Amino acid sequence: NFAHTLLRAGDAPRALAVSEAALRLMPDHQGALAYLGSALELLGDSRATALNDYDELVQTFEISPPSGYRDIESFNLDLCEYLDRLHRDKREVLDQTLRNGTQTLGDLFGEQHDLVERLRIRIDEAVQRYISGLKLDERHPLMRRRRPSFSYAGSWSSRLNDCGFHTNHYHSMGWISSAYYVAVPDVAADVAQRQGWIKFGEPGFDAGSKLPIRRAVRPQSGTLVLFPSYMWHGTVPFHSRQDRTTVAFDVVPK
Repeated sequence: NFAHTLLRAGDAPRALAVSEAALRLMPDHQGALAYLGSALELLGDSRATALNDYDELVQTFEISPPSGYRDIESFNLDLCEYLDRLHRDKREVLDQTLRNGTQTLGDLFGEQHDLVERLRIRIDEAVQRYISGLKLDERHPLMRRRRPSFSYAGSWSSRLNDCGFHTNHYHSMGWISSAYYVAVPDVAADVAQRQGWIKFGEPGFDAGSKLPIRRAVRPQSGTLVLFPSYMWHGTVPFHSRQDRTTVAFDVVPK
């Protein structure tokens, strides 16, 4: 919390020292890692590139059609119809990161719903590929936690409506975080405006000189994006009558 305050006050050197002190006490604290990365970026420290390697650590996977389906489009239509029943609220809860949208309650995985479990099998495969591809580096906070097995710390669905977006945030309970795109508005195809795209690198507060977006990924139905949980991410707002529906989860090592 002190590092957060120092960054907002424009004192990146002290924020760096405080973040490092926090990580000595809690080496896996995702918030401390997020603030560490912001301080390093503001100071022009080369360690920022290793911590937040946006090209290597943000990865996309095209999910194969689950069993019983010929293509991912027909599967996502059926999945979206099921998720419709879970998105019962009229708008977001105050402490959630989304604006102009809703998020489901409880965990999606483990409820033994047929479509969700079929998707989870494909997601298991993609997560395993992501973990297997991580380099062995005991000095890196993501890679040193690499294990042959993993579990899910949480799973949910988010739905954004017209002018919806996610504020910039990190996932405090995860190790690897995600976005699987079930339904995407047509406006997301515009590579110039990037409406509805997931963006990485901007902190969730004004750090004096606003840090730029380091990478943005176009959402497409059937695509899964995986990235470190400590990495700042959010959504570019979009204007459309079509909803943007995702399934998201946090992975932790066993």
